[in-house]
Amino acid sequence: MRVLLVEDEPLNVQLFTDVLTDAGHEVVVLRDGEAGRDRALSEEFDLCIFDVHLPKLRGDDAVRALRAAGKLGPVIAISSSALTDEVQRGMAAGFDAYLTKPISPSALRDAVRRYATPRS
Repeated sequence: MRVLLVEDEPLNVQLFTDVLTDAGHEVVVLRDGEAGRDRALSEEFDLCIFDVHLPKLRGDDAVRALRAAGKLGPVIAISSSALTDEVQRGMAAGFDAYLTKPISPSALRDAVRRYATPRS
Protein backbone atom coordinates (compact mmCIF):
# COMPACT_ATOMS: atom_id res chain seq x y z
CA MET A 1 0.00 0.00 0.00
CA ARG A 2 1.01 3.57 -0.60
CA VAL A 3 1.07 5.68 2.59
CA LEU A 4 1.56 9.43 2.98
CA LEU A 5 3.25 10.26 6.30
CA VAL A 6 3.24 13.92 7.33
CA GLU A 7 5.39 14.32 10.44
CA ASP A 8 8.00 16.91 11.40
CA GLU A 9 9.82 15.14 14.23
CA PRO A 10 12.85 13.31 12.75
CA LEU A 11 12.84 10.43 15.25
CA ASN A 12 9.14 9.78 14.65
CA VAL A 13 9.67 9.94 10.89
CA GLN A 14 12.38 7.28 11.17
CA LEU A 15 10.38 5.03 13.50
CA PHE A 16 7.11 5.26 11.53
CA THR A 17 8.87 4.85 8.18
CA ASP A 18 10.77 1.78 9.42
CA VAL A 19 7.58 0.18 10.78
CA LEU A 20 5.61 0.86 7.59
CA THR A 21 8.30 -0.17 5.12
CA ASP A 22 9.02 -3.34 7.13
CA ALA A 23 5.31 -4.15 6.72
CA GLY A 24 5.72 -3.80 2.94
CA HIS A 25 4.26 -0.34 2.43
CA GLU A 26 5.59 2.40 0.17
CA VAL A 27 5.96 5.53 2.32
CA VAL A 28 6.07 9.14 1.09
CA VAL A 29 7.26 11.51 3.83
CA LEU A 30 6.57 15.23 4.08
CA ARG A 31 7.37 17.47 7.03
CA ASP A 32 4.78 20.25 7.02
CA GLY A 33 1.02 20.47 6.80
CA GLU A 34 0.83 22.56 3.64
CA ALA A 35 3.05 20.19 1.67
CA GLY A 36 1.12 17.19 3.03
CA ARG A 37 -2.23 18.69 2.11
CA ASP A 38 -1.06 19.58 -1.38
CA ARG A 39 0.43 16.14 -2.03
CA ALA A 40 -2.67 14.36 -0.72
CA LEU A 41 -4.81 16.48 -3.02
CA SER A 42 -2.68 15.82 -6.10
CA GLU A 43 -1.90 12.09 -5.71
CA GLU A 44 -3.67 8.91 -4.65
CA PHE A 45 -2.71 7.22 -1.39
CA ASP A 46 -4.20 4.18 0.32
CA LEU A 47 -3.81 5.94 3.67
CA CYS A 48 -2.61 9.30 4.97
CA ILE A 49 -1.10 9.85 8.41
CA PHE A 50 -0.88 13.44 9.68
CA ASP A 51 0.69 14.72 12.87
CA VAL A 52 -1.70 17.24 14.39
CA HIS A 53 0.91 19.84 15.37
CA LEU A 54 2.76 20.56 12.13
CA PRO A 55 4.58 23.62 10.79
CA LYS A 56 2.74 25.81 8.24
CA LEU A 57 -0.65 24.08 8.63
CA ARG A 58 -2.04 21.99 11.48
CA GLY A 59 -2.89 18.41 10.62
CA ASP A 60 -6.55 18.87 11.55
CA ASP A 61 -6.77 21.88 9.23
CA ALA A 62 -5.11 19.84 6.47
CA VAL A 63 -7.60 16.97 6.81
CA ARG A 64 -10.47 19.45 6.88
CA ALA A 65 -9.23 20.78 3.52
CA LEU A 66 -8.96 17.23 2.14
CA ARG A 67 -12.52 16.42 3.16
CA ALA A 68 -13.81 19.72 1.73
CA ALA A 69 -12.13 18.83 -1.58
CA GLY A 70 -13.93 15.47 -1.64
CA LYS A 71 -11.02 13.24 -0.56
CA LEU A 72 -12.69 10.40 1.29
CA GLY A 73 -9.73 8.05 1.81
CA PRO A 74 -8.66 7.16 5.33
CA VAL A 75 -6.62 9.67 7.33
CA ILE A 76 -5.12 8.91 10.73
CA ALA A 77 -4.09 11.59 13.23
CA ILE A 78 -1.01 11.20 15.39
CA SER A 79 -0.48 13.58 18.28
CA SER A 80 1.24 13.94 21.60
CA SER A 81 -1.97 15.44 22.98
CA ALA A 82 -4.58 13.07 24.37
CA LEU A 83 -6.76 15.87 25.75
CA THR A 84 -10.44 15.25 25.08
CA ASP A 85 -10.87 18.63 23.34
CA GLU A 86 -7.94 17.94 20.99
CA VAL A 87 -9.21 14.47 20.10
CA GLN A 88 -12.74 15.78 19.50
CA ARG A 89 -11.39 18.63 17.36
CA GLY A 90 -9.40 16.14 15.26
CA MET A 91 -12.29 13.75 14.79
CA ALA A 92 -14.64 16.63 13.90
CA ALA A 93 -12.10 17.76 11.27
CA GLY A 94 -12.42 14.41 9.52
CA PHE A 95 -9.77 12.04 10.87
CA ASP A 96 -10.80 8.38 10.85
CA ALA A 97 -8.65 7.56 13.88
CA TYR A 98 -6.62 9.48 16.47
CA LEU A 99 -3.47 7.85 17.84
CA THR A 100 -1.52 9.40 20.69
CA LYS A 101 2.26 9.40 21.00
CA PRO A 102 4.23 7.49 21.95
CA ILE A 103 2.84 5.04 19.41
CA SER A 104 4.07 1.49 19.55
CA PRO A 105 5.01 -0.21 16.29
CA SER A 106 2.22 -2.74 16.78
CA ALA A 107 -0.39 0.01 17.34
CA LEU A 108 0.73 1.74 14.13
CA ARG A 109 0.63 -1.50 12.14
CA ASP A 110 -2.81 -2.33 13.54
CA ALA A 111 -4.20 1.10 12.66
CA VAL A 112 -2.84 0.90 9.11
CA ARG A 113 -4.29 -2.60 8.69
CA ARG A 114 -7.66 -1.46 10.04
CA TYR A 115 -8.08 1.79 8.12
CA ALA A 116 -6.14 1.47 4.87
CA THR A 117 -8.10 0.86 1.72
CA PRO A 118 -5.94 -0.57 -1.06
CA ARG A 119 -6.44 1.09 -4.42
CA SER A 120 -7.89 -1.14 -7.13
